[in-house]
Amino acid sequence: MIRLASIRQVSQMKLNTLRPGMENLELEVEILSIGEPREVETYSGHKHTLVEAEIKDDTTKMGLTVWNETISELEKVKPGDQAKLINCFITSFKGVLSVNIGRESSIIKVN
Repeated sequence: MIRLASIRQVSQMKLNTLRPGMENLELEVEILSIGEPREVETYSGHKHTLVEAEIKDDTTKMGLTVWNETISELEKVKPGDQAKLINCFITSFKGVLSVNIGRESSIIKVN
């Protein structure tokens, strides 16, 4: 008997339809800019490394936050590239939405 541990439903959406808490998303975007790595401390006291970038699609622009070990995913792309963000999730900080790339996410260059 074959057991499937979990099946994720992936949704491809536009940036202007995203809401906090959405996850398992696949987005096609253009990379506009990529910042430098920096360390942050969360409210719970944990330290993380992140890189912030800016992305857009045909509906709007939005911030992209790439966390910890997945920062190396950014080496696949540069500003001006089209990319697929796979298994990303949406957060809101001080009322501003951000697309996030975490440990189970990936970035694929499409052009």
